[in-house]
Amino acid sequence: MTRGAGVKNKSGASGPTASPVPGALPEAGLRISDAAARAGVSTRTLRYYDELGLLSPSEHTAGGERRYRDTDLVQLQRILELREALGMNLEEIKQFLESEQRLDEVRAAYRVKRDVNTKAARLQQKELLKEALELNESLKEQLDAKLARMDSFRATLAQNADRCRQLLSELG
Repeated sequence: MTRGAGVKNKSGASGPTASPVPGALPEAGLRISDAAARAGVSTRTLRYYDELGLLSPSEHTAGGERRYRDTDLVQLQRILELREALGMNLEEIKQFLESEQRLDEVRAAYRVKRDVNTKAARLQQKELLKEALELNESLKEQLDAKLARMDSFRATLAQNADRCRQLLSELG
């Protein structure tokens, strides 16, 4: 058996393991332990994200082992960014990523119709743009709500610090 034989991607097709791009992941992808180490998370985290539908590995071996590709690691970094930088919980992250995915689909559909100059194509473009606008506004509202909660928390901390300074000055 050749190295990497039996590795199947999400579509169920199997393929060779040699990677044509130096430094890129082999086509068989990274084992879960290697992907976790590269991202700085535990293997349990990756399994949990898979269970929640946040991040599914691109491939599985014939034995059922998960294999992660570059695109999976990019998605993982996005999840971590939303969790750590914006303080989103996993359900918020899932909704946010689903909206971003739909935006990508809408953009692709719009590009297909962009060069078609018929009334039907323009109507479809208009509907796609309306959907993109709604999705972008929804994402912005989610971030605005999160930022408002963070600003409120920050203001409370600033008030507490001011009160501590005031009490310290009263004590001399």
